[in-house]
Amino acid sequence: MHHLIIKTMNKKNKMTKPLSMFRLIVGFLLFSMVSCQSNQIEKNQGVFTADKTSLKSMLKEKTGNKNAFVSAILDKVMENAIIEFKISGDSIHGLMFLAGQTTILNSKIQIQNDSMVIKTENTDVYLIPNKKGLLFKNKNSEMSIQLLRSKRKDLSTKTKEAFAKLIQKEKELKEFTKNLNKWQKGNFVDEFGDKTGQAYPYCVIRGRHENSAVVNSEIYVKATIVGKKLYFQIFNSNMSLKESFPDSKFGTIKIKFPNGDVKRERVFFYKNTVSEFPDDKKPLIYNYLMDEQGKLKILLDLRTVNDYYSDKYQFTISKSNLNNILSQLKE
Repeated sequence: MHHLIIKTMNKKNKMTKPLSMFRLIVGFLLFSMVSCQSNQIEKNQGVFTADKTSLKSMLKEKTGNKNAFVSAILDKVMENAIIEFKISGDSIHGLMFLAGQTTILNSKIQIQNDSMVIKTENTDVYLIPNKKGLLFKNKNSEMSIQLLRSKRKDLSTKTKEAFAKLIQKEKELKEFTKNLNKWQKGNFVDEFGDKTGQAYPYCVIRGRHENSAVVNSEIYVKATIVGKKLYFQIFNSNMSLKESFPDSKFGTIKIKFPNGDVKRERVFFYKNTVSEFPDDKKPLIYNYLMDEQGKLKILLDLRTVNDYYSDKYQFTISKSNLNNILSQLKE
């Protein structure tokens, strides 16, 4: 009986030894894989800049044009290009500005198929180590950019300044998009640009524009309430330029109400601004915004002013948070 117990134990040991060895090997392999991935990022710490010479050659080849004018343009593009990144720890930050297009990288680095990958809003960017440094490749593009390792420990001042400006611009754009269709508090200023202490409610709305040459281009409408009057100004898609309107002219605007009713109202054009100017002194849009919560669809057709115009502007406006802003103005 005693002998039997010993045999059983020996048999058990023979079974557990291979299992333990297998687990040890698997654990070692996993550790090695993680270690290799970690080392790959660690080996590529520092600042990397574009090899502009090879980039220019590649762009020349892609254009297939050896024209001196094209070559001069490429020289200028390369001169103004900023392509510089810094890898620190498991993060990368920097930017690529090339031919008016900007890509900002400010994120964590992941490892996929022996390549370093950075996730962006639009696509994935691969950083593939090679003898010269890193190959910068967009997942959705056949082109790649050779990045050379720099001796510098930090990004250049020029890149830092450009990076900071773009980050701030991106932040402002997100804030602008978040506030679309919401009423906000604006401040009147005097001729010196100083605040007068008087405020007004306004909101910015995304709309569409069409004419004989353009169909469904994006515009922005700034709606402003001053006293008991509503004013509209229309800007291009960059909010940098007002649309040009007839000056000191009357026209009409179409308003579609939530119940399906469509009404016309007289408006007045003055200094690229449109204001309600009803004959019966009961402004339809202003009164609706004061009393109702539904959305109004607005159609501004410049042909109601002059047949030479073919411009039409469409947008939607609603009360939204207007009451909150009006209560703040009373305080």
